[in-house]
Amino acid sequence: MTNNSQEFNQRALKAIILCVLVVFIYNNLFLAPKRPQTPAQAPQAAPSTETAPSQGAVPQPVSPATVVGIPQQPPSSHATLQQLQEAGVTFIESDEARFSVSHLGARTIGVALSKYKLTLGAESSLDLASDLSGVSYPLGVYAGTESDEKVRYTLASVNGTPATTQTANLKVAPHSKVIVEFKGALPSGIGITKRLTFTSDSYLVPVEVKLDRPLPAGQVVWLEWARHFPKDSDSRSAGASHVTYLDGFDKIRHATPEELTDAYRDFGTTKWVSLGDLYFMTSLIPSVSGRNTMLARDGDIYLVRVAGAQDGGVFSLYAGPKDYNLLEQIGDYQLQRSIDLGWFSFLALPLLWLLHALYTILHNYGLAIIALTLIVKTVLLPLSKASFESMKSMQELQPEIKALRERIKDPNQLNQETFALYKRKGVNPMGGCLPMFIQVPVFLGLYQALLNSIELRHSPFALWITDLSTPETLQVFGIGVPVMVLLMAASMVIQTWTSPNPSADPVQQKTMMIMPVVFAGMFIVFPMPAGLVLYMLVNNLISITQQMYMRNAEKGSVYVGTLIASVAIFGVGFILTLI
Repeated sequence: MTNNSQEFNQRALKAIILCVLVVFIYNNLFLAPKRPQTPAQAPQAAPSTETAPSQGAVPQPVSPATVVGIPQQPPSSHATLQQLQEAGVTFIESDEARFSVSHLGARTIGVALSKYKLTLGAESSLDLASDLSGVSYPLGVYAGTESDEKVRYTLASVNGTPATTQTANLKVAPHSKVIVEFKGALPSGIGITKRLTFTSDSYLVPVEVKLDRPLPAGQVVWLEWARHFPKDSDSRSAGASHVTYLDGFDKIRHATPEELTDAYRDFGTTKWVSLGDLYFMTSLIPSVSGRNTMLARDGDIYLVRVAGAQDGGVFSLYAGPKDYNLLEQIGDYQLQRSIDLGWFSFLALPLLWLLHALYTILHNYGLAIIALTLIVKTVLLPLSKASFESMKSMQELQPEIKALRERIKDPNQLNQETFALYKRKGVNPMGGCLPMFIQVPVFLGLYQALLNSIELRHSPFALWITDLSTPETLQVFGIGVPVMVLLMAASMVIQTWTSPNPSADPVQQKTMMIMPVVFAGMFIVFPMPAGLVLYMLVNNLISITQQMYMRNAEKGSVYVGTLIASVAIFGVGFILTLI
């Protein structure tokens, strides 16, 4: 301990605020996905059941010379969208998505998600297989050194019944499946069958590939998916577009854009690999274990290939939203782990569940966020009360501590006398910060739950706040004013005023008053989703109320005050939704 030990609480409070600021801003705006831990060994000719590769090495480039079955093609040789459309297209529509499959290569040229629009207010649905000119379209098959990109497939059957038309426009009936089978022949004459199974209420599509004779030893079938990520998709955060996979050790890994080049790289053993952004993803599940995954990048287009066997394989494709509950229900794939809920996911998950439960009652995610924040603050009130009372006791000791500092010049003696004073007065110098440290994981868990909740996408709250997943601005004479951010900054200033200051140092007091300005500036420069700002604003408002009651006991019980303020804050939010 030093002679500044009496200022411990104040410095601890600053450290907590700064740590939270760093986590909020750095982790979500600047932190690039972690480097994947993949093998350094030379790639094998075919996947096997060998043990998962050692961790910590850089993925190795893969070329046709080293791995049979990874043919490379110049961009000029790829089929254009017009050619794919002219070859005939079969449409399969379920409750969740509309697939468009060209008969040239049996490639997917459209995966329109029925329940999700491209942008707020748009009529067109979000498409997970668009803007792919210059590369091969998704659902490509590579058999040995051959590709099926130029194969003219025929529609062989639907639900096992021979097809009577060249193309089809199919609708999956409720609680049923549609199995579509395409047949063709590779340039070498090997017959190939591609069978897709669509379920009415699922985003998971089993993909079966079957060759009429096995490939030579060392050659296998690969299934490819490609996805386009516009450059502006990376503007909000480094993790806006990314590659995530579950490796052979059941560890979630992330591949950075720097590790993906125009040459395929061997990423070893995976249980699945996903191309995704914050809210949506397309995932491929390999047919075999062993070295079964290749990744590449062509400009803004990410590509992934997963392996089957010599004569084909049964793969699985997931193309849909990153909805935790939905992904958790899809078999034993653990696809829900693709959603990054941070260090405190064990807290984020129940908070996310509670948010959904509140929405089913309130039918407005803005109101659900307000209610959730108020509930959390009420539950944590005993800790907040203990922290406040400790800081207030420290503040009351400041005159005596100041007198000790003026009278005693020896640092060691000053420390001894200071802690003797704490002991006589029954004050714990750490009593103010420990309760705050306990609360930080809860608030960070709530933060991650809100950040990753796809339900907030395009969800309105009230007035000008029409999308809780994007930054809010009120247009005033053509200028966007972040009203909630400014209100949040103002509430932080008031909260600082109402907090007991255990230090009499005016410099430290001014520093604490500047911090709300710093927060507001960061939130303006690096805008946060409106749902997160709403959560912080409500958190500040109820904290101010609690501190006012704790500062003046004659006002009444802080628990009663919290209840009254919670009803008032929620009531104001509800009224705003009616305007």
